[in-house]
Amino acid sequence: MSEKAITVYDIAREAGVSPATVSRVLTSNARVSEEKRQRIEELIKKYDFEPNGLARSLSKQETKTIGMIVPDIRNPYFSNIFIECEMLASQYGYNMILCNTMNDLTSEMGHLKNLCEKHVDAIIQVGGNADEIEPNIEYVNLINKTARKMPIVVGGEFPGAECYKVYTEKEHGMGKLIDYLIQYGHRRIALIGGRNTVIPTVRKRESLKHYLQIYDLEPDPELITDSDYGIEGGYESMKKLLDRNNIPTAIIAVNDQVAIGVMRACAESKIRIPSDLSLVAFDDTYFSEIAIPQLTSVNYNLKLHSEKMMATIIDSINGNETERVKSVETFLTIRDSCQKI
Repeated sequence: MSEKAITVYDIAREAGVSPATVSRVLTSNARVSEEKRQRIEELIKKYDFEPNGLARSLSKQETKTIGMIVPDIRNPYFSNIFIECEMLASQYGYNMILCNTMNDLTSEMGHLKNLCEKHVDAIIQVGGNADEIEPNIEYVNLINKTARKMPIVVGGEFPGAECYKVYTEKEHGMGKLIDYLIQYGHRRIALIGGRNTVIPTVRKRESLKHYLQIYDLEPDPELITDSDYGIEGGYESMKKLLDRNNIPTAIIAVNDQVAIGVMRACAESKIRIPSDLSLVAFDDTYFSEIAIPQLTSVNYNLKLHSEKMMATIIDSINGNETERVKSVETFLTIRDSCQKI
């Protein structure tokens, strides 16, 4: 027998049991007598037997696959969190399927349904409807229906969703930024970018007001501007601010890409950073490192965020108790884009 590949059937035949009994031993099922278990385990050790991965998965009704839904992997925030999750999944013996929605609701729903049809073991969603103040009710219902079948973890607050949630404390990051800018003498502080329908942006705007009031300051409504979340959005917002001739001493960008757009607009207007204007942001992606000057930015601690999301999934798959809602603190990476006044 040792001259050919050993199968479950070979082990079963020599042990005098059914292949199903061997499978139960391999999957640590308790419904096997101690005498049979010992006999099977001795044969497994004798032949150094390792079951085929697919067969082992089928016996446990698992695919060893986790699906992940993001708006756009080209955004470094989403690519970083996906890479962290994929590395962790590999350590746990899982593969990842990546789905990009391109911020389209129909695509978002289609990916969720498709992952269910593929019988993935769990789903992670970051961004999209999970970040909306008023998410699409049909999508929320689909998430809740799916969450009754498999673990779903969202990397945000996702109102109405009855699933596991791991969110970043945006308020904590804003507090760090305001403390830092106040220490540098800044009082007129702008917040550029984002939409009032998106939870992370709303949290930043709320916490901006809260932390300024701690220092007996009120935010200037004209210094809080809407834009999309890309470089062009930051550029256009900064141009409008310059056209109004209402220039702050410091700007907080909702993310690094918006900050790059702000830098471009400032360069065109001969405004020097940080000599004439201090600039900080959120995300701390590679954009903050390649910018000139390098950008001070709030780091979302994506490694810890990913660890908490993946641990939640594995605990749920294994039937272990785990918190329904978890949070992750941020930290500030100080570089060269701010100056004391």
